[in-house]
Amino acid sequence: MQIKCTQCAADVEVQQDETFIECPFCASSLFLDKRKVVFHYVIACNFKPNEAEGNLKRWMAGNHTVKDLDKKAQMAKTSFYYFPVWYFKTKDTAGDKIYIQPAASTSVSEIKKLPIPAGSLKFYDQKSYNDDEIVKPDVLYDSAKTWLQSSGVNLDTVAEAALVHITFYQFYYYFNNQTYTALVEASSGLVYANVYPAKSEAPFRVLFIMGIVAFLITSIICFVLGFAIGDSDGGFINGEIFKVFAYGLVSLPLMIMAYFIAKKV
Repeated sequence: MQIKCTQCAADVEVQQDETFIECPFCASSLFLDKRKVVFHYVIACNFKPNEAEGNLKRWMAGNHTVKDLDKKAQMAKTSFYYFPVWYFKTKDTAGDKIYIQPAASTSVSEIKKLPIPAGSLKFYDQKSYNDDEIVKPDVLYDSAKTWLQSSGVNLDTVAEAALVHITFYQFYYYFNNQTYTALVEASSGLVYANVYPAKSEAPFRVLFIMGIVAFLITSIICFVLGFAIGDSDGGFINGEIFKVFAYGLVSLPLMIMAYFIAKKV
């Protein structure tokens, strides 16, 4: 079977069931779908395993996760692989825009938000990579195109489509007898996780309600005192003056409580 190279338009011989192809004329890396031939790129790995784990630990120590997750989480397993995504570039009057759609099954929907700078795309060379680390795509080009259209994108504006393999470290870790998964994109070091031990919002919500109630009661008391020592006009002014000092006094314990909640949760 022959296909047309998308780069040089030469006829390239393809064996049956062959999907990853290199054009013998221009050395372009191609991916053959049942209905489409597109460029095949890969994004290089810039992080070693210990460096990727360090990025994960820093993310765990951030504001979105429970306190000391980076110290309490127990690493269970790490895997490294090249994950395939469909890469679409559209061009219209508003300019260029990139859309990403996973080309294989994954539970981490955040992959769709991956930033892929054009300068980081390198042609895939099958000889340079371990085949066991290459995740084969199971989402066809037409399916990805249908998703793109359902997202409100005019398919006539698609100027470029490609299959891109992105490097990931996948970490499995235990916390409170539960297993969690996080991905570290090995080119940028960014961390992606759909489910993780997040900070509890309940204490902050309680503190928020307490703040509203405290300031409301304080306002009422200030105006009651203001009108008690002055007439209607003077009472209002007195109340506003009292509020300035009273709000400062009320804010102090609330800020102390917020500090300790943030330290504990």
